[in-house]
Amino acid sequence: MHITTFVKPAAVTAMVAALALTTGCVTAPGYNAYGDLYEDVYKDTKLYKKHKKTLKNIDKELYQPAIEQRAANKVSSLGYRVKDVKYKKGDHKIKVKARRGGEDYKIELDYPSYQVIRIKED
Repeated sequence: MHITTFVKPAAVTAMVAALALTTGCVTAPGYNAYGDLYEDVYKDTKLYKKHKKTLKNIDKELYQPAIEQRAANKVSSLGYRVKDVKYKKGDHKIKVKARRGGEDYKIELDYPSYQVIRIKED
């Protein structure tokens, strides 16, 4: 065997290890340089201040379809066929229009407990 077959892989391995150590010291895992440099600058912009309320309410708007679906499931489990569900953000009532036995009903559910408050024949 030639000595070059052992020397070349050892040299490549040493260079890769040296590069890995060098770059590992520069960037630590989990460090976000962009966030550190620009996050505070972005929060001072007019665009951020203009849409600040929208950014906070986005999560609440995402949950509205799930709230309506859960209310529909609750009313369906009571034996009604659901026609329409309405929930306004911030309101503590979910209004459901449903049908049962040829009759139309308006049902109000409490939010967040989903307990029936009122069943009214429409």
